[in-house]
Amino acid sequence: MGQNQNTKPSEMDPEDLPDVRAFNDEFTRDFLQSVEEIRDGYYPFLSGTGKYKMDFPAGGVIGERGYALKEEEYEGYLIGVEQGNGLGSSIKINYYSQIGDKDVELDMLSRQFDNNLNFEEISLEGSTLYIADFEDNVDYYGYAAMLVNSQGDGIHVIFETECAESEKCGESKQDMQKEMKQWIKSITFINENESGDNQ
Repeated sequence: MGQNQNTKPSEMDPEDLPDVRAFNDEFTRDFLQSVEEIRDGYYPFLSGTGKYKMDFPAGGVIGERGYALKEEEYEGYLIGVEQGNGLGSSIKINYYSQIGDKDVELDMLSRQFDNNLNFEEISLEGSTLYIADFEDNVDYYGYAAMLVNSQGDGIHVIFETECAESEKCGESKQDMQKEMKQWIKSITFINENESGDNQ
């Protein structure tokens, strides 16, 4: 979707913003491109590098203290998400303008977990996604992923979800895993010779 509005949320009167965590947090608001939802519960996000965009969860907040940006070369941050239903998630994102060897990078991702991860390769428009699920127990699970494009840009993603109240979470686990995978696929590199809106 293109810009439906000329005014960025960060320039709007806070009274006119949606009453959700993402817009209530001033730092997070700077990355959001519109108050119009891209899909239910998600708003358009543009990276501080300008190199990729994604759907940002309404219940998400970017940790300002842990945010790191080195021009267009590197960006790293953590998103804390309140999902409701007794679920809480954290999403760790690291963007690199030059990603290393695929196998080495996947091994680095894998080593952050106790067990070996089996990455599935998925071709997306403009990028390749390597994704693996992990699970510590019924109440703690998620995905580790790496996206790369033909220019050598790469993004590491670790999306963890934890259930604080197991009686509420059981039936929602499969739905949540589907939602997590769909969200990871929303991360799109912005090609410099295109407008960046060709979703």
